[in-house]
Amino acid sequence: MQIPENLLPLLLGAALRIGVAIAIFLVGRWLAAFTRSKLRPALQKTKLTESMVNLAVTLSFYSIWVATVVVGLAVLGFPVETLLTFAGVTIVILGIALQQSLKDFATAVIFVLFKPFEVGDLIQTKGITGTVQEMQFFNTVLLQGDNKVAILANAEVQLNGIINYTKMGTLRVDLVFGIGYDDDLRRARQIAEEVLAVDPRVLAEPAPQIVVLELGDSSVQLGVRPFVKADDFWNAQFDLRERIKLRFEEEGITIPFPQRDIHLIQPG
Repeated sequence: MQIPENLLPLLLGAALRIGVAIAIFLVGRWLAAFTRSKLRPALQKTKLTESMVNLAVTLSFYSIWVATVVVGLAVLGFPVETLLTFAGVTIVILGIALQQSLKDFATAVIFVLFKPFEVGDLIQTKGITGTVQEMQFFNTVLLQGDNKVAILANAEVQLNGIINYTKMGTLRVDLVFGIGYDDDLRRARQIAEEVLAVDPRVLAEPAPQIVVLELGDSSVQLGVRPFVKADDFWNAQFDLRERIKLRFEEEGITIPFPQRDIHLIQPG
């Protein structure tokens, strides 16, 4: 069967376009796999968490595939304007549907760039205190002291603010003891100084502070404020409170209960 001469150029053109499209698909497949194999180890050398690395690698892999498909279809003769319009409409719809996720993603980028906290830091946000276990593209994972895991949206973390206990490396332990007005204030101060002096966790610089915070209704409020390393904050706080209280008992320094003076007025 002889092919009409007017159809031969069309068939050759179609075959050429199909061949080029197949070549584009093959190159795209190779490029996507190559990018995934090279991008993962490169990102793992950064401070990105494993979940961030996985998401970045996945997005790059499928982005290359989408671009390959669009170019391949354009070569086969599909209208480029239609493909671009369809892609644009799809992006707009996804953007509207994923507004919150996009905010969380943008916040994650800010966290990575400016580092208000890192994995392993003890932070407080939205009334929750915990150690950062993982920074994801959409969530921050905190491990609380009672072993509960809190998963917070990144945008909410930024909106509610962050208190980072670990950033500076040291923290001040704020202890308050109420002692009786009849007790020896100088002796109470000396006892607190002695307890702090023998605890290796208490830092010499900055020097501890022992101050009278308030003359309360029932007691003199004595503030004991040593500085410790961030890792020692919780244990030092509990131990020092107990040791100073026991020394006060041994030395006869009282911690009075709240009290009121009631005056009765008789008629007549």
